Parts: sequence; C-alpha cells; structure tokens
Amino acid sequence: MDTAPHIKCQHEVMRTYDELGIISNKVAAYLRKKGFSAHAGHPLMGAALYPPMAQIAGIAFLGYSGIVISPEYGPRFRLTAIYTSIENLPEKLDNEHAWVREYCKSCRKCIKECPGGAIFDEPIIHSSGQITHVENTKCMPHFVNEFGCSVCIKVCPFNNVPYATLKAKFMKNK
Repeated sequence: MDTAPHIKCQHEVMRTYDELGIISNKVAAYLRKKGFSAHAGHPLMGAALYPPMAQIAGIAFLGYSGIVISPEYGPRFRLTAIYTSIENLPEKLDNEHAWVREYCKSCRKCIKECPGGAIFDEPIIHSSGQITHVENTKCMPHFVNEFGCSVCIKVCPFNNVPYATLKAKFMKNK
C-alpha cells in the first residue's frame, strides 16, 4: 500500500482478490461437504455489501472512506462472504470498534488526499439504512486508471500507526 498508486500496489490488490476468491471457494466447498448449503461471494463484491457485514460481525468498523478498519490490519484487508444455511451465526449489536467513526470524522485525511475527490465529506444515509461513503463515478476511474489507486488506504493513519496506539490517544483526548 505504501506505493499507491503504483503498478506494484495494483498487483498486490489483484493478487489479494485472486487468493481470497480461491480461499472463499474452498471454504464454501468444505461447508457443503459438512452438509450445509454454501455459496462463495466474489471478493470484488457480490450480492451484499461486505463492509457493513464485517461491522455487524464485530470484526471491524466502517471508516470514513467506506473501508473497514480492524485492530489487526487497519484498512489493509479485503473481504468476501460465504452465504450459507448455517443458522444463528453471531451478530454483534454493540461494536467495540465504534470509536473509529468519531476518529475518522475528526481526521478526514482520506477525504483530503483522495485524487478523485470521491469520498463524501458527510456520508449519505439512505432511508434503507445503507450508507454511501464514496461517489463511485469519481472513484472507479482512478481505481482503473491509476493502478488500483488505494490512496485512501495509504494515507489512513490506521495504515501507519497501530490501532491500539490510535485508540489510546483518541480516548485520552476525548
């Protein structure tokens, strides 16, 4: 991510999507062998929006750029989904990472540095509850033409400073 936007970054992004697709298909096949119905969603998006699903699962929280931020990887990971017939999977209604939203609101570095000006200053909250962080018609041309862009990930403090360090400092100043 440190090279973004650069061909090296694009290769890493595409390699990650490729490997994630292979892994999610293997997990879906494993679940089917165990008697569950399972379908792997494509890591470049599928039938559902993965970032809100990751937030509901409690593994991360949506940052201002619409990218999920986790304690382990900051904004440097990709998501996929496996749709399954397994019932009663856990959901976290109280997300311990919710402070990330307040941090992002005060930081806004991704908004300032986005070469396409694609990240909204205030996310759009739709009547369905869906939140739109990025104007795709502005983001995708840069993503396609600028080697997978990823500037929002590169400049995100969670990419450069440990999650726990940022949390401790933020909570102290709150």
